[in-house]
Amino acid sequence: MTIYLKQSTASQEVLLGPFVDSTDGNTAETGLTIANTDIKLHKTGATTLASKNSGGATHISNGNYYAVLDATDTDTLGPLAIVVQVSGALAVRHQAVVLAANVYDSLIGGGDLLDVSVTQWTGTNVASPDTAGYPKVTVKSGTGTGEISLSSGRVAVQAGIKKNVALANFPFLMTDSTNHNPATGLTVTGTRSIDGAAFGAGTIANMTEVASGVYQCDLGAGDLNGDTIILRFTATGADDLLITIVPMA
Repeated sequence: MTIYLKQSTASQEVLLGPFVDSTDGNTAETGLTIANTDIKLHKTGATTLASKNSGGATHISNGNYYAVLDATDTDTLGPLAIVVQVSGALAVRHQAVVLAANVYDSLIGGGDLLDVSVTQWTGTNVASPDTAGYPKVTVKSGTGTGEISLSSGRVAVQAGIKKNVALANFPFLMTDSTNHNPATGLTVTGTRSIDGAAFGAGTIANMTEVASGVYQCDLGAGDLNGDTIILRFTATGADDLLITIVPMA
């Protein structure tokens, strides 16, 4: 089993063993004297074994010992092999990995978070943000769909109603003025106000009942030739209906 260690950190206890007799390969060796010089470390990139910095190993039970590694022992990131060979017992080897402090605290200690900062987008380095914690975004300026006009601050959204373009079969719901349920059999009159002007009939035509209180009409190009259009539909015994439309240029 891999032992995970925190880089350059003292007081990290590791289990060594079990140590068994070098003759029969079975009997637990419980009285070994294991000095720091008996505990060899192979750090990442090293070409030699180094003795544990200080302190040996202490027996726990059944031939298992513990040793305490310090900041010097764990100063190199990456794989760390721990090899112990003392007279009277077979050699013992353990594999450890030294992790960066924040990685160890995130995965093992639970006291930190992994750094997942974005450094590149599709191979290109991320620009330094103007405000810390917020990504720097380049906005495409224009008046097309999905673009932002930097002069007006508007975002163009694809809509079915366009300025100064006739629209046929515009649907709307009329409701009863008493119970406010969908009203059928009405004679509906439609007028419109363009950019705050008085309501007028304009060229609204072909008022037709569809079903279940839904009616429809045709709006002429002139009825939609403005930045803000308010449609008003009225009928005897029905609630007045006002609909605001902001046509797209």
